[in-house]
Amino acid sequence: MKKYSVLGVALLFVLPSAFAAGVATFSAGSGKNSETMVVEYDDRGNVRMNMPASAEGTGYMLARDGKVWMVMNMQGQVMVMDMAKMAAMAGPGGNDAMQQEFVSAKASGKKETVAGYRGEIYELKWKDKNGVHTAEAVLSKEPAVVEYSNAWMKFAENMAKSMGKKTQNSIGHYLAKQGLGMLRMGDDFRVISIKPGSVNAQDFVLPKATMQMPMFGG
Repeated sequence: MKKYSVLGVALLFVLPSAFAAGVATFSAGSGKNSETMVVEYDDRGNVRMNMPASAEGTGYMLARDGKVWMVMNMQGQVMVMDMAKMAAMAGPGGNDAMQQEFVSAKASGKKETVAGYRGEIYELKWKDKNGVHTAEAVLSKEPAVVEYSNAWMKFAENMAKSMGKKTQNSIGHYLAKQGLGMLRMGDDFRVISIKPGSVNAQDFVLPKATMQMPMFGG
């Protein structure tokens, strides 16, 4: 099966949505390439994706006010990067891989429980410049799952806009129309936990950069 990055999976679900507050943890990738990510979302449309710590430091991506920022803390020095400016520097070529379109969804009738939430197994199909792709997914109508999934879509929508991608027919449109949320996609994306409720408002405040990178802006 083809492997997809965290961002690659997110971009399949592009769709603006309203959602409640909460924190969701999921795993992306498989085997040695698996990473655990945490997404926080509030009821004001802000979404924060915390990235795994690395030797370089800690960081997260914050979607707010229609933009996406990457924030890195490297040995106490904070760097804030505008993802739209980073994408502009990379040039237009990368946008081709992001042109993904929903094809179909077929319910199997089989049930599966993921992270304590009941869902149904579907066969999802979508296409991009490389052709049509198929993946087994677990979708659920549980409110907490739909709210988390909507937040994830909101993050993807803002990321896509920052990279110059126009929203088209996506898996996200299908999910919203059916009132569904995503629990699992193949072996590369699986929700570990969802905790609906209040979050720390400070987590969604963009910090002031202490380390400047003029090429990106802050």
